[in-house]
Amino acid sequence: MKEERSNTMLYIGVALLALSVLFTILVTVVDVRAIGPNGSSVGFAGINGAIAEKIPYNHVWYKLTQLLGYLAIVIFLFFAICGVVQLLKRKSFFKVDQSILVMGCMFVVLFLLYIVFDKVALNYRPVLLPGESVLEASYPSSHTMLAVCVFGAALIDLKHRLGAGRAYNIIRCMMVALIVITVAGRFLSGAHWFTDIIGGLLISGTLISFYAALSKAPHNKNIT
Repeated sequence: MKEERSNTMLYIGVALLALSVLFTILVTVVDVRAIGPNGSSVGFAGINGAIAEKIPYNHVWYKLTQLLGYLAIVIFLFFAICGVVQLLKRKSFFKVDQSILVMGCMFVVLFLLYIVFDKVALNYRPVLLPGESVLEASYPSSHTMLAVCVFGAALIDLKHRLGAGRAYNIIRCMMVALIVITVAGRFLSGAHWFTDIIGGLLISGTLISFYAALSKAPHNKNIT
């Protein structure tokens, strides 16, 4: 049963990877027009422009999602520290819980993608943020990817350790809420084009699907 679930998540990951690549290509070629600040161009200009007009920049949502991004980083660091502690205690890299090792690999990929999309900007923000003089790259939404990957990975890892009991159900509700609030908040902040959010969801969905497929329940439920 667990093997079938892993295979299913692997297939989902492959499908999402294909969609992510296709969508990213389409963003660069479909209806590309200079509708952004400073004459910056954006793909899917019709739908992006229409939505941007309806959802102007919102400082409250922007700051809230920034704070949730910091929370995601703290949770990632917690698991990273747990991995280091396991390595020191068990004296072997291969004895570190697989779920933590795969999580680490996922975040390396996430970090590399962040660097690539920052250096090769496909879209720029629909607004110049307060205090900024130069537009920042905005595709895909890094906060969307961070939220889905971190909170999603924490959800999967803790299910391995806690089972499907009451404690896990509470944590599941919290993690899902954090994902929804971060993604919706980033959209409502007006700091991204609509396609930036979609791209972020597709890419992070790919990563978390592969994580779910490859991570396994540890023999020792103690995280350290």
